[in-house]
Amino acid sequence: MKFQRGSIFRPEKDYYKEAGILLLISCLQFFLSVNLAETQFPGYSIAKNTLSDLGGTLPPVEPSALIFNLSVIIMGILVLASVYLILKSGGCRLFSSCLAIAAIGAIGVGIFPEYTGSVHAFFSVIVFLFGSLAVIFSYRLGLNIPMVIVSLITGLFSLLLILSFAVNYVNNPFAAYLGLGGAERFIAYPTLLYIIALGGYLTSRGKDWVRIRFTEGYW
Repeated sequence: MKFQRGSIFRPEKDYYKEAGILLLISCLQFFLSVNLAETQFPGYSIAKNTLSDLGGTLPPVEPSALIFNLSVIIMGILVLASVYLILKSGGCRLFSSCLAIAAIGAIGVGIFPEYTGSVHAFFSVIVFLFGSLAVIFSYRLGLNIPMVIVSLITGLFSLLLILSFAVNYVNNPFAAYLGLGGAERFIAYPTLLYIIALGGYLTSRGKDWVRIRFTEGYW
């Protein structure tokens, strides 16, 4: 057992590899499904159309709607499973909580497509906001310095774009320049790409020490 001030190390409980594999699969299948759904949606524009348009128009454009909604639900379920394994390994609760909330939001996006209105919008905001926060707080998993730098840059970039929409949604300059769909992708894709990178990082940790927060009275 190796101790350090403020932390405890428990390598005997390490499920980070399995968690990393689930994170990789969850986001990779989503990216591939989005590309497939776009090809099955006549006239779809990545600048003008949002990701949710793939599964939320009335009437639904099939098989695009089925592909998108199913893939985002699968992503949410796999991410929740990875959160469970990270917590079981002694991973940071703050990071895990944010990632779990984002995963629940993703499931909600798939269950309540865009045509459900405010319900869908609520889950979409949850995904974007807590996904970016999870990226920022991932440094608490005991990552190396390069990964910490990437997480902060990526997470803050997405978070600042979200805040810009919160302040000025109607005349947002990013949406005016990139289109609503393009601006949305600049919010969502950095987070998703980082989660893929984090999944790869966790799968290669091997028998590294697992850092968890020290709780008084625990040895």
